[in-house]
Amino acid sequence: MKQFLFVLLLFTIFPMNIFSQQLSLEGKVVDEQNLALDGAHVHINNRFVLAGENGNYHVGNLKEGEHRISVSYIGFKTLDTVISLAEDTVVNFKLQEDTAALEAILLNGSARRRSSENIEKVNKEYLQEQFSGSLATTLERLPGVNATEIGAGASKPIIRGLGFNRVVVTENGIKQEGQQWGADHGLEIDAFSVEDIEIVKGVGAIEHGSDAIGGVIKIINDRVPEEGFTGEVIGLTKSVNNTLAASTNLSLRNNRFFYKIKATGSEFGDYSVPTNNIVYLNRNVPIFNERLKNTAGKEVDLYGQVGYLGEHYKGTLSVSNIYFKSGFFPGAHGIPSTNRVQDDGDQRNIDYPFQRVNHLKFINKNEWFFHDSSLEVILGFQNNHRQEWSRFHTHYTGQVAPEVNPDLELNFDLNTYDAQVKFSKDFNENHTTAIGAQTQLQDNSINGFNFLLPEYSRINQGVYATHSYQASKNINLNAGARLDFSKIEIEGFYDDNLYRYLIRNGSTKATANDYATRSTETERDFTNLNLMAGALFNFHKNWDFSVNTGTSFRLPTAIELGANGIHHGSFRHERGDPNLDAEKGYVFDTKLNYRKNSFKASMSPYLYYFENYIFLNPSGQFSILPHAGQIYQFTQSEALLTGIEFDVNKVFAERWHTQFTFEYLYNRQITANRSRNFPLPFTPPINGFFELGYDFLKKSNTFKDTEVFANTAFAFEQDRIAQNEEITPGYQIFGGGLRTNLEIGDFKATLNLQATNIFNTKYFNHTNFYRALEIPEMGRNIQLMVKVPIN
Repeated sequence: MKQFLFVLLLFTIFPMNIFSQQLSLEGKVVDEQNLALDGAHVHINNRFVLAGENGNYHVGNLKEGEHRISVSYIGFKTLDTVISLAEDTVVNFKLQEDTAALEAILLNGSARRRSSENIEKVNKEYLQEQFSGSLATTLERLPGVNATEIGAGASKPIIRGLGFNRVVVTENGIKQEGQQWGADHGLEIDAFSVEDIEIVKGVGAIEHGSDAIGGVIKIINDRVPEEGFTGEVIGLTKSVNNTLAASTNLSLRNNRFFYKIKATGSEFGDYSVPTNNIVYLNRNVPIFNERLKNTAGKEVDLYGQVGYLGEHYKGTLSVSNIYFKSGFFPGAHGIPSTNRVQDDGDQRNIDYPFQRVNHLKFINKNEWFFHDSSLEVILGFQNNHRQEWSRFHTHYTGQVAPEVNPDLELNFDLNTYDAQVKFSKDFNENHTTAIGAQTQLQDNSINGFNFLLPEYSRINQGVYATHSYQASKNINLNAGARLDFSKIEIEGFYDDNLYRYLIRNGSTKATANDYATRSTETERDFTNLNLMAGALFNFHKNWDFSVNTGTSFRLPTAIELGANGIHHGSFRHERGDPNLDAEKGYVFDTKLNYRKNSFKASMSPYLYYFENYIFLNPSGQFSILPHAGQIYQFTQSEALLTGIEFDVNKVFAERWHTQFTFEYLYNRQITANRSRNFPLPFTPPINGFFELGYDFLKKSNTFKDTEVFANTAFAFEQDRIAQNEEITPGYQIFGGGLRTNLEIGDFKATLNLQATNIFNTKYFNHTNFYRALEIPEMGRNIQLMVKVPIN
């Protein structure tokens, strides 16, 4: 019996063709200059291999007869042919450079496009050159992208005026889940570990589901590294808050396996602002030594990945952990007091109040490649643990400090489980179809002596299909549909201490009970159907035009459905509505590209219409809670958002280069009462960026690719404001710097020295979390980054 099972196992594992004649095909993949294309894809029948070191490839266990072969490499035209095998054969492939494809992987994707999607692309080198404290702020130079910030280390991306839960961030296909629910929470991503980014604007919900109304930021961290041991070490220092940071990215590739280790550590002090006084709640709050007290912080990021490359399989397992701790400016937390902002003589300590966040993430991505199809399976788990610590305090008598962790004000512990599958098939050269299914489970628990977000659990399930049709050489059409089913269960929360306090102060039982019900037990089901269609026209060798239209949606959050009480982070009483519907938007997005030689320009007009936009509406009723002010009610109404983006790049005389971006955005609520048709909150003003650079030292053997540059960023006055916002004056700030690659013998390093806000201008960013407190943006900053490659 054992022998029978063993023989059966052999026949199961090994294909029957091992008993027939086995042939092999091998050779080399090179470019037109006969340089090896390490990592080129070689597809033969339903098998897949990567060209290894020196461009060599080998495929064994082939039958006698004809075999169709496809060879591809990024930036080169795909070679498709048929080879007849009668014996072991050596075939070398020479690929031709595809100028359009090469340009498409550079910044802004302004070359001839293959898809109608409005996509901006940046790589690791760009992110390192433009690094400005966080991932979101580093992307701000791209047209249509802004950031909302709190302090020096936390920020969130805004795309076309839509942020928070209206922008999806993914890593290797898994949606980043954590701090979407508040403006004072950051995005836990290590900018130094990111390899490539794609920003999809406009119609982005078909493959990514809820929250992609504004767009999608796709982080790609599973690139196959070069053969052997490679890496880099980065050092960073900033003057504005005395940052000291170090990061290392190491990779090892040996035959079919590859490994990556990335680590970043940073520590920063209180950051400087060009003012010595702010006004908060009609009180003057001093800023001693022009340093914002208790805004110091530290961050430790770890990332590991193991990958495997088979003949027609690629798999990766990634593990990351982001730890971040930073202080809150005491003048912006709770009741303002001049005593709390007195200089303590230490610019690097983290005192109460402070936040602490730990984001643990596992991603397992599997891809099977066949001749005309592929299968992708992704599994993910995330634990986002966020805490806010503050000396125990209460806004009403009767509340007793907890026995355990009495200074823990808020504690959120969110677990997220993801599973998704996607199958793609090329029916012929013109038709490609993809179908997919996704499931996400979430569970959030809470703790702490204060209350903001209720406990909840949520399940999201979606199925989608997309199809691309190459109608002609210059016309590409695509369409898609998605169906989602979602369910959320919110736990109720009743505050007995608050009820007794209100009764003692003369409130009726009904009123006291209404205020003491901080969250209503709620169970809601949502169903959403979304459609999209797009077209790309390459109507001239220098011009292309795309148009996309479709729908997208966003599920209401637990805080929008169930909150009732003071949100100290937003300085107001907020009340949810358990009857809110899923937010739905309609998008019309276009993009016109022009490129000729060293001149590239793009223009992107767009229009969004929301039939039930969710926003905080002043109710006209004042809260009876201490220090609460007016009640802001989560409600829904129609809304309109439109705008246009410009991006221009030009090289002069081979050495001078310029970049200019410009953005105009208009939006408003549409209600039955036209006098209440305010703009939407956190709307970026008209803004732009201009940079002029010059390459010099061309003949130097020590300084390579040396560039000096000067730039300016500007914004117009934002006087179109939401109900609870202030008019923000316009501004213009200036910067500059120097970049060079240093080579001394075998030693190589990249130096990047830059200065921002050179004249220490006092200005305000309308989308900054601290704008409501009259806290200006950071002052003058000089930043030095040194990168040393390891080979």
